[in-house]
Amino acid sequence: NAVKQVIEKDTSGNIKGIIPVDFAGRAVDIKAFRKLADEYGLWIIEDACHAPGGAYKYKAEEYNICGNGQFCDLAIFSFHPVKHIAAGEGGMITTNNKELYHRLNLLRTHGITKQEDLLNENHGAWYYEMHELGYNYRLTDFQAALGNSQLKRAEDGLKRRREIAKFYLEAFKDKPFIYGQSGVVEGHAYHLYIIEAEKRKELYDYLRSKQIFAQIHYIPLHLMPYYKKFGWEKGDLPNAEKYYSRCLSLPMYPTLSSEEQGYVIDCIVGFYDDLP
Repeated sequence: NAVKQVIEKDTSGNIKGIIPVDFAGRAVDIKAFRKLADEYGLWIIEDACHAPGGAYKYKAEEYNICGNGQFCDLAIFSFHPVKHIAAGEGGMITTNNKELYHRLNLLRTHGITKQEDLLNENHGAWYYEMHELGYNYRLTDFQAALGNSQLKRAEDGLKRRREIAKFYLEAFKDKPFIYGQSGVVEGHAYHLYIIEAEKRKELYDYLRSKQIFAQIHYIPLHLMPYYKKFGWEKGDLPNAEKYYSRCLSLPMYPTLSSEEQGYVIDCIVGFYDDLP
């Protein structure tokens, strides 16, 4: 609804597309975004980097898997070391659009093609042509092999993440020092489990003293020095700033044991119990 308001207010004609984010692993209603995009002639790139295996549920038996390309033009995934599928670095783009697929193939390899129907000439089986100024965006073979090997345990990892999320939800439900939490949402992929907490900075420091390395995701971009150069100021995006002041990402990974998670929860509850 907020995106629709922005588009409706735009008179410049500069808005060309929408990039919805499956933040923390929670799938967006990409079908609704597709309807909105079609209404205004916009493209959609789905940022599914947090959500491999995630899905948005529309009805009892109707799901849309994140990044499957049914409602978006392109979808992106990340293979960063902390993601569901870790290949050291790099990522993946998915699409059902053949024209975009061929363009991506060009761009990732210096604009070079050997595809016969695209060649202006053909000197033999070795022949290739450079059609535009592309890049070296190829994932290495051994990184791809590492990523492929992890697909074998992807479902088990997703199941464990959802178990961890349920345990966190029950532990913090109705706690007065918790303003909000990721909770249990059907189809959530749980790259992150986030709480919004009172005295967040003090809690963060306390957890580190207990060897619990929670994290903050993320600092609002408009407060970064680069974007401030373009006139952005504190107060311009109050929802993002309020969220940032309270958010804390708790340990969330498939090998987190129940005992370790219990220790995290006990430390958090203990911190607030000891406040004056």
